[in-house]
Amino acid sequence: MTCTGNGGKMIQSIMKIGKWVKKNEDSGDLIRDFIQNPNEKGNISKVFEIVLKHHEKGFVYEKINVSEFSETRLIKYLYRHGSSRGADVTPTSKFAGDMEKTFKKKILKCIGDIEKEKTSIGLTSDEQKIITQINKVLSASEKDIIISLQKQLEDIDQKKGSILTLAFTGNGDKHYIGDMELFRKILGNKAKEKYYKKHGKKSLGQDQICSVCHENQKEVYGFVNTYNFYTVDKPGFVSGGFKQQDAWKNYPVCYNCAVNLEQGKKYLSENLSFNFYGFNYLLIPKFITGRLIEESMGILEDAFEQKASEILKSGFEKKFRYRLTSAENEIFDLISEQEDYISFDFLFYVEKQAALNVLLHIEDVLPSRLRRLFQIKAHVDQIDIFKRVKPDKNTDKNDEGKRLVFNFGILRDFFPLISKKRTYDKNFLELAGKIFSHKAIDYNFIMQAIVRKIRPVFINNKSTEILCLKGCMLLNFLAELGILSKGGVKMDIKIIDDLKKSFSSEDKTYSEKIERFFSAHGGFFDCAPKKACFLTGVLVRKVLNIQFKEKNATPFQKKLHGLRLSESVMKNISKEAQAKLEQYKKNYYRELETVISQYMTVGDKNWPITNDEISFYFTTGMNLADLFKTEKEEEDNDGSDK
Repeated sequence: MTCTGNGGKMIQSIMKIGKWVKKNEDSGDLIRDFIQNPNEKGNISKVFEIVLKHHEKGFVYEKINVSEFSETRLIKYLYRHGSSRGADVTPTSKFAGDMEKTFKKKILKCIGDIEKEKTSIGLTSDEQKIITQINKVLSASEKDIIISLQKQLEDIDQKKGSILTLAFTGNGDKHYIGDMELFRKILGNKAKEKYYKKHGKKSLGQDQICSVCHENQKEVYGFVNTYNFYTVDKPGFVSGGFKQQDAWKNYPVCYNCAVNLEQGKKYLSENLSFNFYGFNYLLIPKFITGRLIEESMGILEDAFEQKASEILKSGFEKKFRYRLTSAENEIFDLISEQEDYISFDFLFYVEKQAALNVLLHIEDVLPSRLRRLFQIKAHVDQIDIFKRVKPDKNTDKNDEGKRLVFNFGILRDFFPLISKKRTYDKNFLELAGKIFSHKAIDYNFIMQAIVRKIRPVFINNKSTEILCLKGCMLLNFLAELGILSKGGVKMDIKIIDDLKKSFSSEDKTYSEKIERFFSAHGGFFDCAPKKACFLTGVLVRKVLNIQFKEKNATPFQKKLHGLRLSESVMKNISKEAQAKLEQYKKNYYRELETVISQYMTVGDKNWPITNDEISFYFTTGMNLADLFKTEKEEEDNDGSDK
């Protein structure tokens, strides 16, 4: 079996990255292939050193020393994660919240496991003797070590993480396990062993083709699970009817490729791991030819460093404004600057029991594709109605009150995580994937989500302005991207134009303003019923403003059916709004009512729009009503439109 298809291409890319990493390391020390950084999440600050003093007869327990964690000492800590339920590969482990348990189940058990396996992992008689001595002194001093560890822990900020390890003194020198050839040998042999040994079973093929490099190799292994996509962890049988010892037939990987994959995985985790609205994802570069990897990886590394510098320099003063996400370390703009000789996979995942559960795999996204997203974002951000949002206390004073800009957070607003039992996570990720991959998105599905979000806000008598405008912005973004479809047919939507200053000119009649608005937003007002719903929303807002000024209440809102609107309901609302204005003797909107009547007549029966669309266009009209003020309204100052 060989790696084929898109998953195989991704594995190939990870292998090439690992190969590049090894080639560019300062040291060719093979042990670097196996060590891991216990501080991947950046929360480790202290190192608890169980210090053993060496003398002629062996070792004695000396003390517990606490030092600062340092990334420069990773080779000395020699950390490598083992089983979540057992010990790690070497006697260096993360503090697991209980010093006694961490010492017993991780450090002490690790040394005990090594002593049990000392022959199978290839230790010499002298090396076996040293391990036995260390095991004896740790076991004999167990109570003293635990008491000292717990006492030292009292003086440490327990909100920060720490690791436990062994250290050795003698002849005035101090050594960590990574300084000792014994433990380096143990790590190398045990790490290699994991590629072919599980649950006491070995899966090792001789003189076979490696599924990654496609070359004939002396040995290939069956348990190389880079991200545990393919797993044979459970005893018994694997897919296809193979026994565990025959797993190499399913996915044979040679030693060099296994190491390169591990290095590639490590590099991605440390350098190309990001967050996307609560979801972790890996950014995996893929190269058209192997020749390009040297130049491309160098460019990317320089760019990442520059990006980090820019983020620190800006201090996040205008954070998120020019980005596609709310993540402080967003990298999309950087990728968009690259040429199309490199593409990227986005691998969204959750980790569960050391296995990678893939939520979404977006493949082969070209930089030019991301450039297009930024270009559309820049245009949508400048549309007039999105720049009219009133500033709040958090708005940048130099930004002319503009605070509504497009990013994926707007999509997340309509497909949120509500609770553990109710979530739109799957919809959100799938839609994000379609945006990156330029795949069709159903217009009615988006419209339904927008109205679903707006209704409860309206019912609770809160402002729907921001949500409504965000809905408009999302629809505009998807429309300009060219991926909105209705009934399986791509929607050809005219992009919104700016209203420009001429819209507010005193020379414009009320009807001309309406016509100018619909002309600028032609694609979204492509039929008379949509225009009728929108203008009815404008009219109703006028009624509510007058009621609020006179009664400090808005009883007409009860007639809006909690925004569960239909064609018949909309026509009744229009008539009742006009009647209410006549009742108040403040009907300054007869010209508006005439236009509404004309659109109602054109779309007399069986409107070709859904109830969700009716509700959305009506609400949009209510929220943009201040664009359509009459002269009399301005003179009387009948309340500000909400």
